[in-house]
Amino acid sequence: MFKRKWSALPPDPIFPSDLKGLGYFINDEDEVRSIENEDNYFKFFISRNPRFCERQRFSMNLAIQDEIHKRFIALGLCKVNLPTATATAFGATTPNVPRVPIFVSDGIAEKSRVVIIFGETTQDLGVLAHRVLGGRGGINKGSLVSVVKALSQQQCSPSDPSAPGIILANMGELIWWPEGERTLCTRSFDATPMPSAAHLGNYIDARVNRVPGHETPKAHVQRIFEDVVPMFANETAGFDIVGLGDGADIIESYFNCDATWERVGRRINCFASVGGQFHEKNVTCGGLREFLKDRARAYVPSAEPLGLILSSSSGNPNTTTFTSLGCPVFSAGEPQHVETLFIASYPIVLEWLQEVATTPVNQQPYANPTFLCSYSDGTEDDDSLGSGGGKSDSEDDVEADGGVSAGFTGLRIVKWDAVVETDSAVQPEGETDDDKKVGMDQK
Repeated sequence: MFKRKWSALPPDPIFPSDLKGLGYFINDEDEVRSIENEDNYFKFFISRNPRFCERQRFSMNLAIQDEIHKRFIALGLCKVNLPTATATAFGATTPNVPRVPIFVSDGIAEKSRVVIIFGETTQDLGVLAHRVLGGRGGINKGSLVSVVKALSQQQCSPSDPSAPGIILANMGELIWWPEGERTLCTRSFDATPMPSAAHLGNYIDARVNRVPGHETPKAHVQRIFEDVVPMFANETAGFDIVGLGDGADIIESYFNCDATWERVGRRINCFASVGGQFHEKNVTCGGLREFLKDRARAYVPSAEPLGLILSSSSGNPNTTTFTSLGCPVFSAGEPQHVETLFIASYPIVLEWLQEVATTPVNQQPYANPTFLCSYSDGTEDDDSLGSGGGKSDSEDDVEADGGVSAGFTGLRIVKWDAVVETDSAVQPEGETDDDKKVGMDQK
């Protein structure tokens, strides 16, 4: 009888975990390029064996994340490990104890405003899109480094010119990898070393590979608000919340409880949902429902220009874009990938956060203006084309300041200061065909 020994199985491939060892470097444009040919970006398909490709990407992602974290530290952020029992100070940990890292800005206890960013549950800490990190765009653009830099230029309030505090939650890396003494996201954990390349995969043992109190993304969110916030932020600080992708849905799910909202809702300044899909009919907390209407905004995938309003808080039945989010909905300027939404839209998202933060005292608390939304998915067979029809059932008066304020109905552009009608394709004034390709170039 034929018997194959375990030692005869093909070994699992091993790659160095630094850029130079992998054959790459970061050029003057902040992009990862091949040392062998500087015109080439990261090459994933190096073998017909998918295991070899995944193992190389695992090492590449670790190397890029190390670079991102170095830049965070250079910008004044400190790595903190959770549960807090494993962290006695910034960066100090108990060895060989399961822990989840997050980043907290230095001096956060003195800040009157703190921005908390909850990323997608599929991404590494600090990462927005690996397709940008390893391709066109580069390290800063494909990560939260660009966002942290932008926030450092903002101010806490009209009377406090200092930059806001920052907390970067870790929604994705919740699986403990004992051999590497760190947590990983699901995709990375699947690519960790195995006894051989022929093994089926890595098994997640709840007793070994889970971090107490951070077993799920929702549990992690709870620990951020119940452990991290009281430990590092002062009692009077207000919070700007940014949720990305399914991270935004988890945030709303956590807030969607009367007891929770009673405890933390009064300290939330505003909420930006970037790519979230939490249906307004699932909101059972009355306080959260009113908050979403007045102090929340959603930014969704759309081929329309960045910042174009697609719906008021009551939704828009004249578009296939999901707008039943309970808050005003805007185009994120990216038509397809949720992971690149914040890359395309973070300038206007942060601009709105600053607008809320600098609201004059006599106009506080901030409330969204009432938007007129006449956007609809027009087609050539639509009788309303060029006629101004197809308006949302939730049409209200216009009270908006600055930004892109327009409704789009078929081939009719409605601006606050002008109405332009034409029988041909229409684009906003000052926009060229090349501007519409920005979202595609960012992939």
